[in-house]
Amino acid sequence: MATMQKFIKVGSSIAAVIPKRLLGVRGAGAPISVERGERNTFVVRVFPRKATPLSTREKHVLSITDAFIDRYRADLKRLKDA
Repeated sequence: MATMQKFIKVGSSIAAVIPKRLLGVRGAGAPISVERGERNTFVVRVFPRKATPLSTREKHVLSITDAFIDRYRADLKRLKDA
């Protein structure tokens, strides 16, 4: 199942919004791998969640990410539809 998304600027990085339906039960915080494919395409692989609980640092990063998404949700939706 493929989907078209735009890259967005996040600080000094670039991000792509991945629809929740593509992640399935894994959700935010799932480990991924991004590789450049043929003809300037990118391949994203989502790995199973690790069996060990999240570290304090990972929980902190996840809470910051959730806060960012909550704060800019409307803007992110507009970018998705642009």
